[in-house]
Amino acid sequence: MTAIPGYRLLTLGLTAVLTAGFLFAPLQGKKEETPVEAFSAGPGFEAMHYSDSYAVYQWALCNTGILKLVPNAKNLPDNTDTDGSSAGPAWESGAALTSVSGIDLNIEAAWKKYDARPEKRQVVVALIDTGVDYTHPELADAVWINSDEIAGDGIDNDGNGYVDDVYGWNFYDNNNHVFTGSDDRHGTHSAGTIAAARDGIGTVGICDSDYVKIMVIKTLGTSAGVGTASDVIKAIEYAQANGAVICNLSFGTAKYSEELYQTMKNSGMLFIVAAGNGDESGRGYDIDGEPVYPASFDLDNIISVANLQFDGNLDKASNFGVKSVDLAAPGNYILSTTSGGGYGYMSGTSMAAPMVTGAAAMLYSYDTSLSVTDIKGRLLNSVHRLSSLQGKTATGGMLDISAAFALSEN
Repeated sequence: MTAIPGYRLLTLGLTAVLTAGFLFAPLQGKKEETPVEAFSAGPGFEAMHYSDSYAVYQWALCNTGILKLVPNAKNLPDNTDTDGSSAGPAWESGAALTSVSGIDLNIEAAWKKYDARPEKRQVVVALIDTGVDYTHPELADAVWINSDEIAGDGIDNDGNGYVDDVYGWNFYDNNNHVFTGSDDRHGTHSAGTIAAARDGIGTVGICDSDYVKIMVIKTLGTSAGVGTASDVIKAIEYAQANGAVICNLSFGTAKYSEELYQTMKNSGMLFIVAAGNGDESGRGYDIDGEPVYPASFDLDNIISVANLQFDGNLDKASNFGVKSVDLAAPGNYILSTTSGGGYGYMSGTSMAAPMVTGAAAMLYSYDTSLSVTDIKGRLLNSVHRLSSLQGKTATGGMLDISAAFALSEN
């Protein structure tokens, strides 16, 4: 691929052709999308408060220490992912990478506390990403709908400058089609992590979709998932103007944009941002010295997230930085929703960021005394500290949702 002066494409395991302009790309690292049947070990249904069909495979929500990650030549072809990246290893019997009990979001107590509270706040989360399959059975009730717009009449009913933006807006193509097909599986996967339905089918999302809605803002396109800084800025402005208070940004670039910095600084939203997935060799690096934006913006309303494996160590591809990266969250072999009503595994800081986004939205919905700016401090002050993260993140810890909830009054 021809180098562009002053620009670095931050994808790993993906190929893209860049022609001109300032581009962003999803930071999904070792992108994985494999059949759920390839995995034969899991924490067990009985350990989960919500027992959806594939909850057994969601180690990020409940890790009892029995998962093992080993090469799998029997169940998977070499290239199961449609973009050509290797499917890599799968969970089976054996020992190569073994999980550690308790390396999870510690969500059980928080779920019970949340469900018991009668009065909860409605929250809109902006997902600025590729599009989202809003017809997916797990997501149909989780997607924000612009009730001031009349679908299909060709009129800008609410006068916000966007015609028929019922489900959000597509800034990549400049239209109202927020789902365009398989290219949107990255955003669809993130949406499922945040708020997949608790319906006994498929996976379980962090948030209760009765209270947390996802505003779909498609800003990245093509199979490589690229976009422009100017479109990201417009997406942020759209999100805030239409009621979003928390925003997930799972993409980045090495090129600084003052306009993007100022837009985020002046926004009232809390931004959850992926730290990035390493250099061309696939090795994570210190973004204190070699910044990745927007993760490296020094702003009070940003939480930057690294990718934690289920053994309690950072993934080798995850970027880090004791100043630039706030905390780590599960991001390795994460099972969630995919385009076309399916389910699949993906890995990277792009998968870790929505874990924090979901936690932030759930806490903001639960504790109505908190402002959106309070959420960052609450999440960072309640991390589960790990020796493996000392000197790698500002907090030296991983996301702990129940610990954050414990800081709120009952």
